[in-house]
Amino acid sequence: MIAKAEATAVLGRALACLENGVPDPLLGPETVEWSERCVEVPWMAAHLGSAKRLLDVGWSMSPPEWLGVLLAVQDRGTGLTGIDIISPKRVRTRYPAEIVERVLEVPVRVESILDAEPVDGLFDVIACVSTLEHIGFDVASPPTDSRTAFVRGATPNDAISERNPFTDRLFMDSAVRLLSPGGSLLISVPAGKGVPILHQDSLGLFTHQFEYDAMSWQNITRDERFTVCSEAFFRFDNAKGWQEALTFDHLTDQTSAMKPFATGCAMVHLTLN
Repeated sequence: MIAKAEATAVLGRALACLENGVPDPLLGPETVEWSERCVEVPWMAAHLGSAKRLLDVGWSMSPPEWLGVLLAVQDRGTGLTGIDIISPKRVRTRYPAEIVERVLEVPVRVESILDAEPVDGLFDVIACVSTLEHIGFDVASPPTDSRTAFVRGATPNDAISERNPFTDRLFMDSAVRLLSPGGSLLISVPAGKGVPILHQDSLGLFTHQFEYDAMSWQNITRDERFTVCSEAFFRFDNAKGWQEALTFDHLTDQTSAMKPFATGCAMVHLTLN
């Protein structure tokens, strides 16, 4: 569970970035025990100021700090829609009490982003914060399962360990379908070895997620249908906390396998040609 001081600092910095449009992640020694939220949430928030219709991918399982940013965006007049393979009502106990009712009021499409088609118009911003790495591994459990919203393994060997190798391409295809011309696609992912890595969730169950390397990252950033507006890379150091990295190549020695949070993080702002 994220510490209150960390959550407060991350949300406060992110709201400032939303207001001024300047990416200003939290870095340095104060972040020694902090997750990647301290870099990705402020960075992503800085790119939301002009959004008119925003689709958030992975809404139901979004970290509270990111939800706080999205609700602030909604307060500015942005039309906000979520999409996730599970309903937020199913996991309502994970939301802070002060925002739970607002979270549940946001319209949510309960479906896979990979299959999503335009329903009531296009979006000018799609945001995908630490979610793409889960797509293809996470499967919704039966609604009757009150313990876990996702299919998980009781042991590491039981966890889904492979996903469709075309997952990222299918995600980009969906973004093309759902975005208006010139619209923005914002993505953050854990960075490191370029393989599925094992995690243990809060219930002690096991799952995999994908950890991106330079080649798999380029499958996203070099999609010919998009233009890269900006990229950012960050790495975690046990003594120095989160630090900015110059290129993705400075993240390839990192891995978050069986760790509580990512130790490398890559972000990009793309626009649809």
